[in-house]
Amino acid sequence: EQARSHDMRNALRSIVKSDDQETKLLMMEWLVGLRLLKVHRQELGVQFRLDTVESRTAALKDLANVSGEAGVLRGIFLLLDEIEKHGDGVLGIRAMMRYLQALRAMIDALPRRLFLVIAVTPDALRRYSESYPALRSRLQYRLELKPLTSARAARELAKFYLDEARDAAWRKGEDNDEKPHILSSIEVTDCFEALEADVQRSGREGVTQREFLHQLHQRAEEKLERRKNSR
Repeated sequence: EQARSHDMRNALRSIVKSDDQETKLLMMEWLVGLRLLKVHRQELGVQFRLDTVESRTAALKDLANVSGEAGVLRGIFLLLDEIEKHGDGVLGIRAMMRYLQALRAMIDALPRRLFLVIAVTPDALRRYSESYPALRSRLQYRLELKPLTSARAARELAKFYLDEARDAAWRKGEDNDEKPHILSSIEVTDCFEALEADVQRSGREGVTQREFLHQLHQRAEEKLERRKNSR
């Protein structure tokens, strides 16, 4: 009864009464907004298709609240990385506005069940804030990633990724403890200093993490290729 929608209450009752996999599949089809067929109406007791942002957001809110009250859901963790790629070529202006409106609606619908993390460039955030200020006002905490300004910070970042890769290999059963590092600490420093010289000539301050990691990856690939050709 925590669900406000009559359709959602009927669908949840159908799931509770039947442990049949087909019923669960029909429920998923309805939730993602597929075409509503006679079998959905008969098996789930639903009458309306979830084909708008408003109806889907309401369904998500009902589902999250019911699941929370039942003790099977503590919250939804949603990470949206590189949002600017949606707005810079993938989606048109109108589609991007609908995307931002949907995010705002989700935040409003799930104030206690949603933990949302958005990764976006400062320029894109400024553009979106100007065109749709309602979303910016709902983002509570902002952590700004500063560019790398020292070789020490660059080496620490490279070490972090190396350690993470080693741990991932260990979890897969691979033994990388005896294998030498592809790039030495000196090579990592040289990579950073070369990029730093480039950004200083362009008038920028600091090397972005993306630039640095991309250059490291390229150098590692080149070194591996040379080793392969020398055998």
